[in-house]
This record gives sequence, C-alpha cells and structure tokens, in this order.
Amino acid sequence: KQWYQRRVAITAGAGKGCILFLYSLILSRGVDAIRADFDEPGSVLMANHGYCSQELVNLCMMGYSAQNVFNKTIDLDGKILKGIREPRDIGLLTLYEYYKVFEVGSYLKHASSGIWVICSESHYSVLFSKNSVCTPHKTTSLYYYDRLDITIANMSP
Repeated sequence: KQWYQRRVAITAGAGKGCILFLYSLILSRGVDAIRADFDEPGSVLMANHGYCSQELVNLCMMGYSAQNVFNKTIDLDGKILKGIREPRDIGLLTLYEYYKVFEVGSYLKHASSGIWVICSESHYSVLFSKNSVCTPHKTTSLYYYDRLDITIANMSP
C-alpha cells in the first residue's frame, strides 16, 4: 500500500492520467501474470522511443499482454507463440500488415462492435461505425478519428 501511495503522490498532478492508467493495468493484471503472458522473458511494455509495445496495446485491449495479434497460438519448432485467445468486440488494424511485417488475425479484424484501433507508423487512431453492431455483408458508414491530425472523416460507401 505504501508503494502505491508514494507513486500516486508523485503522479497525481494534472496531465498524469496515462501513467495512472498504466499503473492500474499493471496492478490489475499483476506483474507475474504479465511476465507469464510474454513469449520472451526480456519483453517490455514500453518499446524504443517511449512507444507502446504490442504487449501493452494488447494489455489495454484484451486484459492480457500477448506479444502477437494472430489468432490463438502458433508452434514454431517447439516454441509456442501466444496470440489473441478469442474473438474481440474491439478490433485492431495496422499499416504494418500492409507492409507484410505481420498479419492480424480474424479475431481482431472482425470486431463485433464496429470499433477498430488503427496502428500507423507513429501513433494510434480509431475507426468506428455508428452502428452498435457490425455484421458481414451489411453496408455501413465508417468514421476515422485521428487526434494528431484532428480529423474525423466519414468513409461512407
């Protein structure tokens, strides 16, 4: 309790919501559980240049810190790589798939709520539908929100 109180006192000022949210995620999941989620023991939640790692993004979105975005697990010559365990309400799409760096599994591509987090080279944005539930083969308007660009674009068909 003292550990927590000392850190909250340091970060409780205006504009410290992100670090408090990060503490909440870590303390809710537990440090040991987060480490057990990783494929590699030396993995981290914050990547180079202070960027979120995929593990941190997955911890925010899924509640566990899988290192990958494919469905379920992959056995790579005896090394088990952990991905997304089940279909999700909120999805993830990324420009890195276009670059063929990795492939996002259908559990994240087919978000049932019609909300997707979009990962570009340098930041995240949101793509969403005003319909509460998206279903295949149904036409819907999509909206793209990018706070860095202060853009809300209607991507209607």
